[in-house]
Amino acid sequence: MNEIANNKKPKLLIVSGETSGDFYAASLIDVLLKYNFDIYAIGGIQTKRRKIKMLCDSTNWAAIGIFEAIKQIPRLPLLFLIRKFLAVEKPDIIVLVDYPGFNMWLVHQAKKFGIPTVYYFPPSKFAVDPTKVKDAAESITAVAANFKITYDIYKRANANVEFVGHPLVDLAKPIYTPKETAIKYCLDPDRPVIAICPGSRKSELSEILPTMLEAGKIIHEKYPEYQFIVPVISTEGEEVFGVKKDDLKKQLKDSGLPIVLAEGRIYDIMNLAKILLISSGTATLEGAFVGTPMVICYKVSFLTEIQARLFYKLPEFIGLPNILLNKKAAPELVQQDCTPQNIAEKAFDLLEKPEVYKQQKDDFAELARQLGQPGVNDRVAQMVMKIINEKSPEK
Repeated sequence: MNEIANNKKPKLLIVSGETSGDFYAASLIDVLLKYNFDIYAIGGIQTKRRKIKMLCDSTNWAAIGIFEAIKQIPRLPLLFLIRKFLAVEKPDIIVLVDYPGFNMWLVHQAKKFGIPTVYYFPPSKFAVDPTKVKDAAESITAVAANFKITYDIYKRANANVEFVGHPLVDLAKPIYTPKETAIKYCLDPDRPVIAICPGSRKSELSEILPTMLEAGKIIHEKYPEYQFIVPVISTEGEEVFGVKKDDLKKQLKDSGLPIVLAEGRIYDIMNLAKILLISSGTATLEGAFVGTPMVICYKVSFLTEIQARLFYKLPEFIGLPNILLNKKAAPELVQQDCTPQNIAEKAFDLLEKPEVYKQQKDDFAELARQLGQPGVNDRVAQMVMKIINEKSPEK
């Protein structure tokens, strides 16, 4: 199954939209490049660094809610260009990575053209009602489930699904010691560190980061020995997540905190930190896998909150560790509850109550055991190869 059944070099399109999806897509590309694929991609910063053919850059496509999504309307002409690519180039297979709104549109387009699809991090991955994934189960050729609950719900919906596990088991490995990381980012290795992780969307930086910095001030007033670090993805340009790095650095400096902006090495930074003040999203799962206790924060615009409350049933939990463990392992502060004082109080619980701190560590260790075995991207690549070989006219 490791070799393509004929001499043709098949075309593969891989598509991701947000920072986490881009990261996972890039790591999958590293495995797919070992096979004889002609790879095209829609992705972000990490994907662009691979030896592939970029169709378009999705770095700043991320949006939360209908009102933030409206801002993406100027990019709609890209849909016509992508559809034309499918019609003209006729890729042999499409690999979708998360980003369900756009990628499910692409799944349906692919089905019209008879192009098979493999979906990594499929839509409604935490659904409990199989009818919620009915369309995806019927439209996607093969589903690569990263969580057992995802596998179960898609299996109940009669999808062609395999449990592959979560790529964090292969990727979320700190390289440096905490002391080495502190020195790398010009922090005092003998003083404790709190990591402020506001998210990877421009809207999150504007909505959540100021609140987290104010919480940092409250914490620092009580514990002046603490230092702070804000990790962001490493980029070659002047911006990160659509925000100028110089503006971010100025914002951090103006906070008055002993704080640095750090590009790259997110897992080393999480391993360095005593606790994380973190925006709800994939980063919470990364932090949990590394094993660092956290306070989960989440804020969106007022209009988006109203839209969510009117049209959607809000989940019991928002943080991925809590969803997967089905318990509030880490505190969650959402919308009006996400205030500097509340964040600081939850941080004090972790810093001052060893039993609370240890319980999160124990819960996260249990979560890590649920994420599967190493070799996740290899298993996804085998799913792709199986479909390619089944399509081969020589089979």
